[in-house]
Amino acid sequence: MKILRICTLHSVIHTLLAAFLCALASEAHAQWVQQQFVLKPGWNAVFLEVDPTPQECDALFAGLPIESVWDWNRSADSPQFVQDPSTLIPGAPGWLTWFPSTHPFANQASLFTLRDGRPYLIKLADNAAATTWTVTGKPSLRGINWQAGGVNFVGFHVATNAAPTFATLFAGEAGLVGQPVYRLGTTGAWEPIPNLASTRPKSGEAYWVRCKGPATRSATIEIESGSQRGLIFARNASEQSLRIRNTSVGARTVSVRLLSSATPPTGEPPLAGAAPVEYRDANFAQAEFNWKPLTNSLSFAALSAGAEWNIRLAVRQAGLTAAIAGSEFQSVLEVADDLGTRWIVPVRVEPAPSPAGPMQLSSGGSSNVFAGLWMGEAVINAVSQPAHPGDPILTRPAGGQFQFRLIVHVDATGTARLLQHVFLVRKPPTFIPDPENPGFEIVDQPARTAAVTDEALIPQIIGTGEVIGRRASSAAFGFKQPVALVGSAFGAGTLNGTLSLDYDHPLNPFKHLYHPDHNNLDERFEAFTVTRSLSLEFTATDPLGLNPPSWGDTEVGGTYRETITGLHRIAIRVSGNFRLVRVLPAAALNE
Repeated sequence: MKILRICTLHSVIHTLLAAFLCALASEAHAQWVQQQFVLKPGWNAVFLEVDPTPQECDALFAGLPIESVWDWNRSADSPQFVQDPSTLIPGAPGWLTWFPSTHPFANQASLFTLRDGRPYLIKLADNAAATTWTVTGKPSLRGINWQAGGVNFVGFHVATNAAPTFATLFAGEAGLVGQPVYRLGTTGAWEPIPNLASTRPKSGEAYWVRCKGPATRSATIEIESGSQRGLIFARNASEQSLRIRNTSVGARTVSVRLLSSATPPTGEPPLAGAAPVEYRDANFAQAEFNWKPLTNSLSFAALSAGAEWNIRLAVRQAGLTAAIAGSEFQSVLEVADDLGTRWIVPVRVEPAPSPAGPMQLSSGGSSNVFAGLWMGEAVINAVSQPAHPGDPILTRPAGGQFQFRLIVHVDATGTARLLQHVFLVRKPPTFIPDPENPGFEIVDQPARTAAVTDEALIPQIIGTGEVIGRRASSAAFGFKQPVALVGSAFGAGTLNGTLSLDYDHPLNPFKHLYHPDHNNLDERFEAFTVTRSLSLEFTATDPLGLNPPSWGDTEVGGTYRETITGLHRIAIRVSGNFRLVRVLPAAALNE
């Protein structure tokens, strides 16, 4: 027996948007910064704060007088560090090593790529001059995964001109407080730092830190952007949250500001311009919420210990187009506190296609930019008065409001249709034999959500088995088949539609199932045909004044009007506003 699970419209919108945005986020690129290291002759302990591009060691160190690079690949069998790096030999327990192709040990190399958020030992030739090594990459949001009961090779996200002391950084973390910290000295050997209360970690430098028990501290503030790749404003994902948590033992002043991205490396999407980020300015006391451009620094003056600051950020994608095909709007977001902790968050914006043109779908086809299933509400707040001696067809403010659900589908050609109901069902993936290994199957079509207007079609669309889905409907309409809306393009201008309830329609207000004379055979008991002519007049700005960043892209609306004939000798007119949100980017119904 098949089961159809039903839920509310709000749940439908929330669930589908969340799933779709997560799918988009998995395809992200990132934004760019440059990290510079001044390598001195001999040994250098560096902390890589970017995910380098390219990642290959041969390319990263090409032309530099570097003799070797060492990556501590920690394990339970290698909890100790080597006091003198010069005693390291290829194949040493816990170490991966890179050598240039001209080195005698080149064939013993075990390190081939560098990763973000990791420390490295770099040996510059003793007879070489100090060398600047510049790395272009994506900012790293990786924290420290402490290994208790031993020493950890780590680095810290701090500003170049300020940083908390080691004592302040570790305060309140029982596994780290009072534990020894070692810095690579001028002689090339590791030396304990004598006073942790007055010594500060340096940006780009790596240290050995003993951890005696479980620990989680990476910095005095930590951030969460929903993805290790930063803030990703892809298609249909106009809003993101940035959460900043105070992990120190005292109140912190935190600042956030938008900075320019470095030039993307060759082969990456070119720079279309700075990311036009906005933030939600909320005044809860006055119940006022506005979106403002993030042009100046935001600050939280006294974020208490353990507290979080949740910043809602967004990009207004409607009309945001790039002059260079394939380019993206890119920036980086700096999050810092008054102690000197500094995180850099990548920000990427995928420009929206022009509303007049097509957009590419993941399946390889093309579709109208507004293609998909839209749900929302119409709110009626004005009605005409047929008995008014002045103008009986003029709509006047009503004593209250009446709202009902709107469901609209837009196909690949831009044709909009009004729906009375829709089933959102999960269509399982389909498989085909693997051409390279016929004994196995590969995915032909991935699982997806289908919009179905006739329940009888569900078995042939999704196959046999349990049906997982939701049904949404509008009690304000009584038609069964989708009604085409004509006029201007969806999202701009006006769309019109006509609905008719014939005299014998079960929902006709003059029709009574148990009154045998309501068959129009006797004019004394005539049931009239009721016609509803409705229009959706789209507006460039939000009629409620909220003006969210998604307006004109994944959220549209405007003025709703309807003329009803057949109920009174004079047509009745109503008006109000409407809002629609795209909940599914499916360009076809009953697919």
